[in-house]
Amino acid sequence: MLTIRFGLFTPSEVGAFAVLYAIAVGVLAHRQMTLRTILEAVETATRDVGMIMLIILMSGMVGYAIILDQVPQTIAETLLERISDPNLLMLAILLILVIAGLFIESTVLVLLLTPIFVPLVKHVGVDPVHFGVLMMIIVTLGSMTPPVGVAMYTVCSLMNCKVEDYVVEAVPFLLAVVLLTAVLVFFPGIVLFIPNAVF
Repeated sequence: MLTIRFGLFTPSEVGAFAVLYAIAVGVLAHRQMTLRTILEAVETATRDVGMIMLIILMSGMVGYAIILDQVPQTIAETLLERISDPNLLMLAILLILVIAGLFIESTVLVLLLTPIFVPLVKHVGVDPVHFGVLMMIIVTLGSMTPPVGVAMYTVCSLMNCKVEDYVVEAVPFLLAVVLLTAVLVFFPGIVLFIPNAVF
């Protein structure tokens, strides 16, 4: 963390450095890591990264098709015509993000929908910082839920557990995130008190 904070490494470079550090400690300090175990670790990492990248690839294709058909723009225009209350509009957008997050990877979702939804919420008087925090909470929630939850598959791969077991154990945490989001929608001061105090 300190190397990122002080600008010595980017997050990707920190990951590479951590791998080299782990190999050095495993080989030189603990003397337990051999060439065979290093190759096994590389094989496992390649398999896990390949699975995640395949999910992101397919998700990006779905997102591209949706944007090509201008589905988000149509939904945004419909919402603006029928809902005037800012809180209800926020809840409707967040519900759309929850549904989209089930099928589209979070990075793709942010890149595709942020330019569409931010002007919409600004039009009804919602602070974009408030909306941004809520959107990232919901997008992160999408990465933890099936069927396209990248974080979910990563955790299941690392912990060597079934997706079904993960989902059952995650229900209380997912409900807590939903409850937190609902509170933040109706009490924006919780999100905005620091930005308001600073700026």
